[in-house]
Amino acid sequence: MATELKSLSLAARVVLDMHALNNEGSESNRLMTREVGIVTPVYDEQGGLEDYARSTVNAISGDMLKHIFADHFRHIALERRLPVCEACKDLDPARMMGNPEFQEFVNNTKEGAEIVDKLLECALDDVCGILITAGGNSIKRKSAVEFGWTVGLPDYTEVQEFIHARHAVRRITRTKAGRGDDKEVRDQAIKEKEENLGQMIFNRPATSGVYAFVAHLDVNAIGFNDIRGLYPDHVTDRTERLQAALLALAQTLTSPEGALTSTQLPHVVEMEGLLSVSTSAAAAPLVSPLHDDYVGRAERTAQTLNKLYGNTVGVLSFQGQEGLLEQMAQIVEGYDAGRYGGR
Repeated sequence: MATELKSLSLAARVVLDMHALNNEGSESNRLMTREVGIVTPVYDEQGGLEDYARSTVNAISGDMLKHIFADHFRHIALERRLPVCEACKDLDPARMMGNPEFQEFVNNTKEGAEIVDKLLECALDDVCGILITAGGNSIKRKSAVEFGWTVGLPDYTEVQEFIHARHAVRRITRTKAGRGDDKEVRDQAIKEKEENLGQMIFNRPATSGVYAFVAHLDVNAIGFNDIRGLYPDHVTDRTERLQAALLALAQTLTSPEGALTSTQLPHVVEMEGLLSVSTSAAAAPLVSPLHDDYVGRAERTAQTLNKLYGNTVGVLSFQGQEGLLEQMAQIVEGYDAGRYGGR
């Protein structure tokens, strides 16, 4: 019988070159990359904490990473014949609330526990969570997987801008009308502007750097009705859902799919990091890769947790995409989905 996995954490440093996975928006013809302010510790030569430094760095939001994960999870779940509702098959942001029959069910059902039982029928709604507000309800199904912001390491991340152009086939630029032009020319210029025809020149960012990635998977929460405080009998594939989540989590790092990937597919150059696992109530340790010794600190944290909770916590370090997949394969093959104690 396989060991029951209760929680898993993933921390990694990832080298991503020439990407534009997440952006703030656009101003005129300029696309602006997303940047955040962070604080990192500064150590002296002996390793003692000396000060803190503030930096502004490029970042990829947890929302974008969650979207990438959900897309990968959907493909894996369908391939493995896990139950996925019609709205989630289409990646509807409303998730199960995008299904008319579920909307009707929610409007006619006032019992929150029954609503949660119903949404647990969809593996994606179960793992990724959903907020139900229809029918006067306010029911939050918390996501079993959590992503932090993926942030560039100070001094190792650079944003550049490049000029892009969409060229007109029949004319170099749009029709331009001046005061002396007749009405036909002016109308043609207005029409082309409204229809967005002709040549466009715009600026796009491209970012390269070393990024700190963190994610956590609460395995106990998969298939759990937190209103009843029980695992419903109709959810019989919790371990299969766990396996799909683990594979999707690995692919979120090895195959990131975000904004502008049709022409700026990220170069995933290198990665290193750790997977930590817990088979007890102790949360799998997660130390930010913004710290240089994050792997060592996670290992020392695991040693202390094992003194407190028994030998239930492990840290698996990896190097490269192949290393991540090898470690993830061991976890997929060696663990079943755990449960909250006594449930």
